[in-house]
Amino acid sequence: MAAASIDPLSPPAPPTAAPELGDYTQFVRCEIPLDSGAARAYRSFIRPFSDDATARRVLRAIEHSRAVNVTGGRLDADHPDLPNHFLEPYLIDMAVPLTALVLEYNDSQRPRAYLVEPPMIARLSACSHLRLDKSITIDGVRLPALCVYSGALLKFETGRSQLEQVLDQTATYLAKYLVWLRTRNLYRRTREGAKLVQKRRPGEPVSPAEMNRSHDLFWEGYWSGPTAPSGPAAHLDTIKPNNECWCWSGLPYGGCCRSKELTQIEQMRREFACAQLIPKLMAAIHAKSGGGPEPLKARLFGSLPAE
Repeated sequence: MAAASIDPLSPPAPPTAAPELGDYTQFVRCEIPLDSGAARAYRSFIRPFSDDATARRVLRAIEHSRAVNVTGGRLDADHPDLPNHFLEPYLIDMAVPLTALVLEYNDSQRPRAYLVEPPMIARLSACSHLRLDKSITIDGVRLPALCVYSGALLKFETGRSQLEQVLDQTATYLAKYLVWLRTRNLYRRTREGAKLVQKRRPGEPVSPAEMNRSHDLFWEGYWSGPTAPSGPAAHLDTIKPNNECWCWSGLPYGGCCRSKELTQIEQMRREFACAQLIPKLMAAIHAKSGGGPEPLKARLFGSLPAE
């Protein structure tokens, strides 16, 4: 019997869901980014909130460290005893789908998550909770990894795939990111710190003029809930050597980043000590020279020939 002909004009069959992602049936295998070093890649949408009321319930729960349910990327919480959050009026049009990419590795590295659509734009819609050191390139665009968890804090459950657990963390991250987007304001950097340029009203859209100003200014919103320790000093204070390293390598902190961060801390201490010592040396030289500028110059640079 001759093989059945294939209609070249018919659309290809839709990709099937990955069987290893039981709770995330919308995710399908996709092309692996060339510079990622990953073994498998999955891509689909996550809609963290069903509606605005759900977003407000979840925000209250996160702020009070209460349980949040995550099912297939949807978050919800049921804690009627919690008070309203002061930012709830800003949580408008929260049922937004976000396209995410998740990479999985064959070695000890933990899975990584990326936001593909809508893209984060520096100074306009990019928050500070990103891992630029884990960036990948898709269609010529560099995408930073989402800092969805700290390896030192998240304890993976047994009996459930790491990939699904990271997707739960990703859904929670994207929920916080949507809150950040809805509550952001325009700021200017000054020597005294960030200064508010304009206070936004709930539901107020970003105007073209404000988008243009984003080149010189920056947007910052409210990131709900606690954040993981950041920086060498905080890591050394909070992560035990036998605990998993914060960097997602899947290795113990003592056999991964700890020695490097100890070196960084020691270098910072030496630089600080040097910065403290130089003014003292200059003051001592100045005192011995009698306080005049010419004797001080001679001690520092030697005698100058007469002109």
